[in-house]
Amino acid sequence: MHFHGPIIRPQTDADSLFIEVTAGCSHNSCTFCNFYKDTPFRIAPLDQIEQDLKEARRKWPNAKKIWASGGNPFYLRTEQQIKVWDLIKKYFPDSRISTYAIISDFKRKTADDIRRIREHGLDEIMIGIETGDDDVLSFVNKGYTAQDILDAGKKLDEAGITYRMIYLGGLAGRGHLVESAKKSAKIFNRIHPYYMMLTNVAVLPGTKLYDQMKKGEWTEATEKERIEEIRTLISELNIPITINSGTSTSTVRFEVKLPEEKDKILKELDDVLDKFDVNTEIALERWIHSMLSV
Repeated sequence: MHFHGPIIRPQTDADSLFIEVTAGCSHNSCTFCNFYKDTPFRIAPLDQIEQDLKEARRKWPNAKKIWASGGNPFYLRTEQQIKVWDLIKKYFPDSRISTYAIISDFKRKTADDIRRIREHGLDEIMIGIETGDDDVLSFVNKGYTAQDILDAGKKLDEAGITYRMIYLGGLAGRGHLVESAKKSAKIFNRIHPYYMMLTNVAVLPGTKLYDQMKKGEWTEATEKERIEEIRTLISELNIPITINSGTSTSTVRFEVKLPEEKDKILKELDDVLDKFDVNTEIALERWIHSMLSV
């Protein structure tokens, strides 16, 4: 099997068969991210993909979930993608195929392009949206705006393809999380992801965000603020969606369905906040740092 760089995937896809479609990220400029720092963006040749599929077919003939690996394979042009998904379906006709995308990938595709991609085998997309706050999107250099998120959501809905999203808590920095969550919710309420992976930014050495923090240009939020951000986001959302916060950087972990379990999770978060004190803050910070060092 060929892999030219780290394999980054959602935890929900850990049981998938990984097939490299791209390596690295076509944007690779977000200030908080170092996942692909040393991995130039690369599109896997079709013959490499077919070699890997043949090997996978021999070793895991009953694979039902396939993760098309890479920072954002949805970057590929429509005709390129169709060839890839057709090839995967040739070897694994009953598989469910998922992959990563960034919002910028949708700027170059119409709803009809996405519909054709779906018809040729791509079942689901995980989108690293991170936030719907224009100020934060600009500050962390995501390369798109809140309006671009809305435009992408409209195309996805018209194409009839299912999609998940990632929300990256803490990006707005200390003192700004609650207001940022409200802005994000206003945008997310106008799109239709069925699932949200809720995680928190980890400020990693070697990233621009880390340098900005050291210079005093950005201040990391407290753990209590992060919980308040989560509570605000959930409170403001009025779309049906499953939210999972079970990641290594999450201060509180849960999976809930909205709107059915909204009141329940809000009460649980209120209980956590009511009992929060200095010792809780210190304990959570130590726990998060220990998780990041694993």
